[in-house]
Amino acid sequence: MGDRTMASIRRLVLLAVCAVAFAASGAQAAEKVTLGYSSADATYGVWFYAQDNGFFQKRGLDSTLVFFDSGTKGIQALVGGAVDVAAGDANALMNAKFAGADVVFIGTSLGVLTGNAYTAKDIASPADLKGKKWGISSFGSEANFAAQLAIKSFGLGESDVTLVQLGNQGNRLAALDAGQIQASTFLPPVSEKAEAAGYKKVAELPKLAPNFFSIGPATSTKTLHDRRPVVKAVLQALAEATAAYKKDRAGGIAAIQKYLKASEHDAAAAWEYFAPLAPIDLRPAPTSFQIHLDHSTDPRAKTAKFEDFVDLSLLDELDKEGFFKALK
Repeated sequence: MGDRTMASIRRLVLLAVCAVAFAASGAQAAEKVTLGYSSADATYGVWFYAQDNGFFQKRGLDSTLVFFDSGTKGIQALVGGAVDVAAGDANALMNAKFAGADVVFIGTSLGVLTGNAYTAKDIASPADLKGKKWGISSFGSEANFAAQLAIKSFGLGESDVTLVQLGNQGNRLAALDAGQIQASTFLPPVSEKAEAAGYKKVAELPKLAPNFFSIGPATSTKTLHDRRPVVKAVLQALAEATAAYKKDRAGGIAAIQKYLKASEHDAAAAWEYFAPLAPIDLRPAPTSFQIHLDHSTDPRAKTAKFEDFVDLSLLDELDKEGFFKALK
């Protein structure tokens, strides 16, 4: 074998070694990030879709998506350091903030109150709910807030109806079936099941709160400072996933089916309801938090402002870089 041939072989081996080393270093460079979502419903469809279609991975993240059965538990996990970024609801974060927690929203993935309120078949009118029980996920959650808003719209006081903590929508629908509660709120696809079972729709929540901070990525200010590039990558992945999710009906339905163990029919109904509502720029309206403050019983809510609960500096950076413009 000649010197030239040996030299060529050595070069090929060297290139192969470099390629393997580069691939290994790329794999090691992936930043581990734990993400949380707080309810088994399709409001988190974008998060499911992003995780299952590699959007976090494309941004150099080794992501794990963890389930909590209420917004309150999700924010508690964030406060405790069990997750880096949590998809949480505004009421849960607001209450945690008032309690001194180091948490802040960095965007939104849903800016309207969604779903409907349903009552048992023997409730002739919403006024008949006086003295009855209403199922919610947990105190301080969005389901709690939605119940309060609906009850108020019926002309009833909060003391007229007993709120019962039952966890996720599946639990609440089962409790309604068993007669343990007489009302609750449901989102697609569970709302479809409630209607098919003959329960009465008594309120459409988007009409009660059309400008409402519903779900958004939240983190601690410490994480935002210490792992800023990682948090920025999470937002980029979510925005890219949102743009794709709104167009990819089949992929969106598949993600909802997988995480909610829903039928194709139910998952399709959920995607069709939620996909148009997902904002690509992840930017909440400044007025969207006011309804939470107005309904809070905490005296600090009277002087609190939208800016106390959000840090949109990363969204501002991405805006200046033309990131969102390129997605539209």
